[in-house]
Amino acid sequence: MTFSYTLVLALLLLFPGLCAFAGLRAGERTDFLAPRPEKPNSTSTLFIVVAGTIVGHILGAGVFAAQAAWCRLTGLCVNIGYDPNVYRVLLASQHPAGGLTDGAIEWWIFFLGALGAGTGWFFSVAARSTAFKGTFDPIDFGWLNPAVQAVKAGNSVVVAYVVSKTSHNGTSIAYEGIVDRLALDDDQKVAMVVLSRVDRFTVRIEEDGSVRRHEGGGAPIPQMQFAASEIANIAFEVLTEPTEGERA
Repeated sequence: MTFSYTLVLALLLLFPGLCAFAGLRAGERTDFLAPRPEKPNSTSTLFIVVAGTIVGHILGAGVFAAQAAWCRLTGLCVNIGYDPNVYRVLLASQHPAGGLTDGAIEWWIFFLGALGAGTGWFFSVAARSTAFKGTFDPIDFGWLNPAVQAVKAGNSVVVAYVVSKTSHNGTSIAYEGIVDRLALDDDQKVAMVVLSRVDRFTVRIEEDGSVRRHEGGGAPIPQMQFAASEIANIAFEVLTEPTEGERA
């Protein structure tokens, strides 16, 4: 496969947008909920990359505009033999004064790399901001958002009660444990759950319609994973640590 100059240039110019997408995903990551993989040809992913590219290059062009204004006002700039403004070089479609030097190539590539890293950092910080979370967390987490926010606050845990599809004569095996990791599919259904300190028990629907629970006994299981295909039913309960006033 042959890479053309146009392809390499396009990838370099898109680099800030790709870094913005990576920074956004890293900033919104939570240890409680596994992020959903991006869909192929996702318009939301394309929007983030394009928007990140535009934001990054606006900031980059602003740096050179501020540098040019500083030079005009103070006259303290030094002639380095080439034009450091990579945008002016690209848009002029010609070599800058002084020729295409090794230092010019090194600087232009370094600038685009630093611009991408800075854009990724900016989007990562923005994704952790209260304004961003307040806007997008309800969309991403949906019905699970209250539990996610409680865990993010650091004073709550989520306990899951999982009824498995393993049953015999109307009795099903069930498990209870603290949620370590949870994954949702595109329809916000539970795709996978990881529990720790898992207790086993059985549930049975009696002839009168009541549900009876029988403790399984034995030491708690340190950790278990359940896929959606293994779960007949699941329920969550948020347990919050009492405050000092409640303890008193």
